Amino acid sequence: MKKKDLEKYIKNIGNPNEYSDSKYLVYVELYKADKKLKKIISEHCKVIKELEFGYLCEANLQAIPEITRSLSLKNHAV
Repeated sequence: MKKKDLEKYIKNIGNPNEYSDSKYLVYVELYKADKKLKKIISEHCKVIKELEFGYLCEANLQAIPEITRSLSLKNHAV
């Protein structure tokens, strides 16, 4: 097998252990979008756009599990 230099393809764009304030574009898919769900999500991130089945948000990595947790505590599937 030919040895390949893969270093040029590997980029560090963040890792799960990152606790910086870097923002990522996140799509939260739900059964339907409504004001109650938007309020729950808005507690953890900035909602950019409401879509038919969810929200497009700008969030840091540590906010993503918090969004999921908050929605599940109110009995909403993500």
